[in-house]
Formats: sequence, structure tokens, C-alpha cells
Amino acid sequence: MNELRATERFRPEPGQAPATGLSLPLVSVIVINFNYGRFLDAAVDSIFAQTYPNVECVIVDNASTDESPKVLRGIEARHPRVKVVRRAVNDGQTPAALDGLAASSGPYVIFVDADDMLLPHGVETHVYVHLSLRIHVGFTSGDLLQLTDSQVVLGSEEAFNRVICASRGVKAKADSVRPYRHTAGEAYEVTWPPEKFDRTILERIRFVAPMTNEWVWSPTTGNCFRRDALNLFADNPTLRGLRTGTDLYFCLGVNAITGSVLIDDAVGVYRMHGGNIFSKRPQLHNVLAYQAGCPGDSNAQAKAVLIDHLIERAAFFLQRGWTAFDYARLLRRLDCSDPDAEAATPRWSARSRVATELVKRFPSVAPVLGPLIARGLMFVSGVPWLRILAAKAPRKGI
Repeated sequence: MNELRATERFRPEPGQAPATGLSLPLVSVIVINFNYGRFLDAAVDSIFAQTYPNVECVIVDNASTDESPKVLRGIEARHPRVKVVRRAVNDGQTPAALDGLAASSGPYVIFVDADDMLLPHGVETHVYVHLSLRIHVGFTSGDLLQLTDSQVVLGSEEAFNRVICASRGVKAKADSVRPYRHTAGEAYEVTWPPEKFDRTILERIRFVAPMTNEWVWSPTTGNCFRRDALNLFADNPTLRGLRTGTDLYFCLGVNAITGSVLIDDAVGVYRMHGGNIFSKRPQLHNVLAYQAGCPGDSNAQAKAVLIDHLIERAAFFLQRGWTAFDYARLLRRLDCSDPDAEAATPRWSARSRVATELVKRFPSVAPVLGPLIARGLMFVSGVPWLRILAAKAPRKGI
């Protein structure tokens, strides 16, 4: 059984959010650690150094075997408000993230890899953008500095560069944002954000459309999710079998339904130390910084798990505003090859996870999307005509 040692979460300092006034939203910052004891102090200290006043810090230790237990004891002594979840077994990044999500309570959530750090204004920037938006996206993604040997060697992420340089995404118009100003009550001379905060950040954001099917965001540490958006995908029963690729699963999934916003300003630091799964070296244009398919690369599986979830919960999402036609378009946009395909798997099935799942689940999917749209999606996904014609929808009344 996992050990949960919980102390009180961060509380605003006296006078910042009086009980009789309106408080700013709590932001849960969840640190995922496995054998990164040498970096853990810096990561946690960066959270406690945030300029934003209402933050809780949850650390999930994934059964580390290095100096992490000793470091964690020091952190608990230094920061008595921290909450630590000690897992008995390391079964991957994703289960640890889900445990951290369950142990936290804020309406906004940031997952931080233990070898990364947040910049002092990182949380404040995310919250200010969220509260200023008229389009209520599921998450914001801020840029990350790239660090090697304590030196900042790059000031931006390649994904951001592709979007900004190509003028993709939708710039914020004057009527798509309303700069937020928080007051704790008329009797209190307290406002947020502070005067020194850079409010021009709203001029440097880009909206990412829900139908986007490629990675355009920062890695884990740069993203701030709404908890209710995460909850749309966190209840996937197969998710705990996904060891890595957590950020891809949540970013692609949440963006597919709600859209997201890119913040063209650095909110954190991505540290490269040679042991990273991705971006083992600073990014260089036209040169991959990682080896696709390397040990620990679960991105293909993450996409498949996401598609399975969207098909399984089609009725849930269609009840919340999607039309069957647009939902079929979404599934088609997100489609990928089937990572579970074997040598004997038909070529059409190996090429399309959507095709594989539709053939398997047609009796339950057809009543939701409608037999015509379901069969049309099967056709454009490569299912042979004979398999499409053989698919049987349940008869009404049975």
C-alpha cells in the first residue's frame, strides 16, 4: 500500500486572501520523482518560491532507490506544508501522476518532472491567462528554457517555434480576453496581479484548435490544466498500464475536446542531464533531440489508449455538445497505427487504431454515432468493404 504523509497545503499569507473575501484558485503542483534525488531540492524550492500566493505542493516518489528518501525527509522538515505520496512500486510515470492528482485538490494542476524547475512567475502567468480568457480552454502551455550544466543554452521550445514562426494558431483578439484584476474585498487594499506583473503576456498567446493532431506544446512541466478537463480523461481504466507518454495523452486528449492556449513566455526550465527519455540534448533545427521508439518511449501507446477512450466514451462526449459527424472527424484526425499489431494482423488494422476499435466495438458505437456515420468512419479508416457490410448494429428494441 502506498504511504501518504499529508500536511497542510500552502495557505496564503495573512491579509492576502481574507476569509470574508474572494480567494484566488488553488494550484496543485505535483512533482513526479524517480531516482532524481540530486535534483529534487531545486524542483521543490522553485515551487515554494512562486510569486503566486495560493499553491499546494504534492510530491509523488515512485519507489526511488537513490538518495531520494533522505532528500524527501529534508524537504518535509524545511517545508512542513508539503504533501508526500510514497509509492511501494514503480509501475510508471502515469500511475504516479494519477496518484498525485488524487492526493491534490486545486482546480488547476501542474505536473512537474523532478529534474525540472518552475520559474518564479510560472504559476502566476498560467493563472492570469486562464482567468483572463473568454474562451475557456482545458489547459495553457508555457514555454520552457533548456538547461545544461546549470547553463541556459536555449530560450524556447521547438514546438512553440513551429507555431509562432509559421503564424499558426489564433492570436488573441481584443474581445477574446479580458485582463483579470482580483480584489479581496472592498475593505482590503489587496489586488492581484501585482503592479510589477507583465500584463502584456495576453498579447503573446495563441489559441490551439481542438482538431489539432500533432504535438505543439511544451513537455510536462510547462502545462497548467484545469482539473475538470483532466477528469474527462483520468478515469480511463487502461491508463494505469501506460508507463510514460502521460503529457502526450493528456495534452492531445484535453486539446481535442476543449482546445488550449500557448503562452509565448518561459514559465519553467527543462533540465538536460543525459538521462532524459526525450530531448537528451538541446534542440537543434532539423535534428531530432531524441530517438523515436527508444526504451521508455510510450507515445504510440499513449495515442492508442487515447483513441480507445474517445471511442469507449463517445456517448459521454456527444451528450456534452459534440455532433456525431464532428466527433467522427475528430477520431479520424487523431488516428494512428496500432501499436498492438502483430505479424498476423491485417494491414488495414495495423495502419489504423480507429479501424481496429470500430470493427471490435461496432455494436456499441453504431447506436451512438449512427450506423451510417460509423460505417463511413470505418471506410475512410481503411476497413475493407466486406468487413463493413458484415458489421451488425443492434436492432432497436432488443
